[in-house]
Amino acid sequence: MKYSCDKKNIDELAVFGGRSLFDEVRPIGQLAVPSFSQYWTSLEPIIARGSFEGGESVERLERALARFHDVDHCITVTNACLGLIFVMQLLFGEKRGSVIVPAFTYVGIPHLVRWAGHEPHYCDVEPLRHGLDPSSVAKAIDRSTMGILAVCSVTGTSAIDELSAVARDSGIPLVLDSVSALGATYGGRRLGGFGQAEVFSLHATKLLAGFEGGYVTTNNSQLAAGLRHLRDDVSATASLNEAHAAMALLALQALPQTIERNRERYETYRRSLANIPGMRLLEYVDEARESYTYQMAFAEFGSEWPLSRSQTIAIMRAEGAGVMAYYDPPLHRSIYAPHGITPGPMPIAEYLAQRFMYLPVGERTSVEDIERIGGLICFLHDRATVILDRLKRLGIP
Repeated sequence: MKYSCDKKNIDELAVFGGRSLFDEVRPIGQLAVPSFSQYWTSLEPIIARGSFEGGESVERLERALARFHDVDHCITVTNACLGLIFVMQLLFGEKRGSVIVPAFTYVGIPHLVRWAGHEPHYCDVEPLRHGLDPSSVAKAIDRSTMGILAVCSVTGTSAIDELSAVARDSGIPLVLDSVSALGATYGGRRLGGFGQAEVFSLHATKLLAGFEGGYVTTNNSQLAAGLRHLRDDVSATASLNEAHAAMALLALQALPQTIERNRERYETYRRSLANIPGMRLLEYVDEARESYTYQMAFAEFGSEWPLSRSQTIAIMRAEGAGVMAYYDPPLHRSIYAPHGITPGPMPIAEYLAQRFMYLPVGERTSVEDIERIGGLICFLHDRATVILDRLKRLGIP
């Protein structure tokens, strides 16, 4: 199904001086927040106690999240990055070594590995799940390997069973960065209890928003005790505060409704991109059997799409659609990743880095907005020849 476009000719495109499609940018973050009155009500007892340091709200949140993930322990921290660093310090040992990470993921991951005292070792990823390729991991393990840090992407968890087998056979720990996959399942079981530990985020842009914050889930009692010690006794700034915990509790309570709205937006994208040559919505892996929260949507560029990805992004951003490339460049090519690392070939990561674009999602983007975005993308396809000519004359690559 094609949707009509607000633009009638290319002169109306914002990149050529026309009025933008949206007066305010439609972002890619979740940005789901409760009403102010709900939040204020939850803050009143905290204010009455006279302290925002970890207390009843933090404890309630940890218990609720442990039940949600069906794990023995949940340890909250000020952010997910600190949670990952603490886990790596405790599990991967004090002796400096290497930690295997995917080449196609968040650019901060290798810095976290170094802050934990180790060196990142990039491995290639799977073409469908976009997580670590178990065969690449198995080949990369040597005497210096301290552990595996797998990342579960938005549209598909890592190959957890295979990676767990590699870790077990090699005698090294497996940790999951599940920041982008909260609420998803693997083998019908909700993420949270896989590997030695999993780390999640409570950042404002994530599915479960607490302004800021993060947490670690684990069934390893010794690790949980060590994490609480690092958080409470070693780092004065590592504890989640009561105000953030109160927000996260409200977000957790509203999560089913948030997911349902995400699904509606995702299905609208699916319909609006279905018949546009060279552009399709990236599907969730094994969607018929696994559960997802539809917190992100990505457009995949095919050979029939007539514009370059950078041209498409520039045009759409001018219209107020906050699109952006998805993990491009991969870590081993990024100027922001730590220098001095010489990886082997990463053909899948490099291929994937050229193919996708984040689409606006979350509570600041309505179904009607998505229909207008679909109409815009259709317009760009149908007017590509004259758009390319105008871009060339204006010197826009």
